[in-house]
Amino acid sequence: MKWARLLSLALPGALICTTDAALADDPQFHARPGSAAPFSPAVRAGDFIFASGQIGAARDGTVPEAMADQARLAMDNVRAALELADASLDDVVKCTVMMADMTQWAEFNRVYVGYFQPGRLPARSAFGTNGLALGAGVEVECLAYKPLGAAQ
Repeated sequence: MKWARLLSLALPGALICTTDAALADDPQFHARPGSAAPFSPAVRAGDFIFASGQIGAARDGTVPEAMADQARLAMDNVRAALELADASLDDVVKCTVMMADMTQWAEFNRVYVGYFQPGRLPARSAFGTNGLALGAGVEVECLAYKPLGAAQ
C-alpha cells in the first residue's frame, strides 16, 4: 500500500516533466504578424532554426536591378527571419544560395561574406536556376543552430 501511495504521488510529476520535454521539441512556426505568405519565414525544431529562402526584395515586393542590392536585401531578409525565432546570423551553420545568373556569383559573394564574422563562414551549397520568385536574381536559405536554453 505504501508503494502505491508513493507511485500515485510521483506519477503526475513524471508526466508533467515528460510533457514539458516533449513540448520543447515540438516545432515552433514563426511568422510576421499580418503576413499572408504561404510559408513560415522561420521554423525552430529542437536546437535548429530553418530560415525559409529569402529573395532580394524590399518589403513592398520590389526587386532592385543590381545584384549587390539584391544580395544585401536577401541577407537582411534572412536576418529578419532568424530574429523571429530569437536567432541571428551568428548562429547560422549552413546556407543554400540559388542564383538566376551564375555570372553574378562574385558580386553576390562580396556582399555575402560581410554578413558573417571572419573565420565563421557557414557551410554552403549553391546552384543556378532558371527562375526565382518575383524575377529575383538570388535567393538565400539558411540553417541556424541555437540550443533551446540559449534562445532567450
